[in-house]
Amino acid sequence: MSSRRTFLINASLAPMSLKWGKGMVDLQQVIKTREKVDWDAVRELFPITQWRKIQFNSGSAGVMPLPVQDHLFDLIRIMNNRAPYVAWSEWQETKKSNISRMADMLGVSPEELMVVRNTTEALNMILYGLPLKPGDQVIAAHHDYPFALNAIQQRVKRDGISCELLSLDLPADDDEVVGAYEAAVTPATRAILVTYMTHRHGHIMPVKRICEMAHEKGIQVVLDAAHAFGQFEHDLRNLGADYYATSLHKWLNAPHGCGLLYVNKDHINELHAHPSSNLDAQGSIDKYEHIGTRAFHQEIGIQTALDFHMNIGSQTKQARLHELKSYWTERIATVDRVHLHTDLSPAKSCAVATFSIDNLSGGKMVKILDEDYDIHAKSVGGKWGSGVRISVNVFTHYKELDRLVQAVTETAKKA
Repeated sequence: MSSRRTFLINASLAPMSLKWGKGMVDLQQVIKTREKVDWDAVRELFPITQWRKIQFNSGSAGVMPLPVQDHLFDLIRIMNNRAPYVAWSEWQETKKSNISRMADMLGVSPEELMVVRNTTEALNMILYGLPLKPGDQVIAAHHDYPFALNAIQQRVKRDGISCELLSLDLPADDDEVVGAYEAAVTPATRAILVTYMTHRHGHIMPVKRICEMAHEKGIQVVLDAAHAFGQFEHDLRNLGADYYATSLHKWLNAPHGCGLLYVNKDHINELHAHPSSNLDAQGSIDKYEHIGTRAFHQEIGIQTALDFHMNIGSQTKQARLHELKSYWTERIATVDRVHLHTDLSPAKSCAVATFSIDNLSGGKMVKILDEDYDIHAKSVGGKWGSGVRISVNVFTHYKELDRLVQAVTETAKKA
């Protein structure tokens, strides 16, 4: 049996098999234990590794491994071989199971979670649903996701609220970050938007401390966790955020167009419902279910992505991502005219890090990487100017990182 169609779970777990593509595939072939993962075999499960470009932009969107792809293709066939809503009805138990498994990962109740299409949609539901009135204030930061800031500005225009935008020089220590948010608080502050891992720097914010500070003042916290779920472990109940939005197609490698919304049970009733929801659904997270026909197979496909993730193990995956990031950043850290803009400690970053080169824009460097080295990356900007964001993944090989180091070193000498 080809290793490209196999994946081995921890021997302590019950054997599992799913119908993928052309036959039954046993999920006990590649990884012996969660302590010793055959990363080369894992890499073979990702067709993107055969692309002519090296993919270092998982931060924008992840890709599905073969088991998830094959399962999704089967789901599409099932859904189109009968009335779609018959398939959706048959999949309800799987839907509930997926929610329950993700609730366990986050330390919350399944009744507080709803699968949506992406982080942006979840943030829109939250930011548009917050019961704010004219004169109320929301605190956000310039490093937050632009679409989230757009949603707040829509409410500024529509409802007469105000928005205080912080300008933080990241990476920064926790005291400085928490202090900046606290200093911005006024008697009118009702909510704070916090990005868990910033998309420009890959900086992990001190969310728990910000939540504790906010709650002491009666302020709610909206957590943009687009890059968190599936990349590094976190207990949402322990963090204390009131609302949480994440994408499952980034670091969980789930089908594209899958995200997750969390609303603390104490706030579900006060958060405005989706306009098309039933009038009697106000007190339930199900009020965000009523959006009409959608790609039901995408949501059910989360099942195999969860299997894939859990078979590796959250801690093992997080450690691997940090190890890969450390490998390339440590090698360019001493290169003249190269600057790192990410705190590289395990508590402050994981798979994502950003660098810049003197006298060279991020856009120009991304073009050089693409045209001269067949490396796909993303340009980003910050208070320091513009640079390049590198997002490694579980399929990343050290030889690819060596090529990145070579590219940065050679380009810096010419800059």
